[in-house]
Amino acid sequence: MLEGNKQQELLTIAMEECSEVAIECAKIKRFGPLKDNLNNLEKEVGDLMCMIMLLEEAKLIDIKSVEKAIANKRAKLKKWSNLDV
Repeated sequence: MLEGNKQQELLTIAMEECSEVAIECAKIKRFGPLKDNLNNLEKEVGDLMCMIMLLEEAKLIDIKSVEKAIANKRAKLKKWSNLDV
């Protein structure tokens, strides 16, 4: 585990990256899947994935638990959404 200040910084940056992904999704909803919008979404998702990896390295999350959560979410989406998952 990281010491207090580094842990706080890691969590803050992860939160910021989540927000940036949300913003890029909103831009695609508003303006369409234009090349620049999709490129920006890919960049922000990459940044978020980096932070997820750092959260795992810092022992704040367990990747096995995350993988189980992913499987559970896919099952819920299959049941409750129109997505082909």
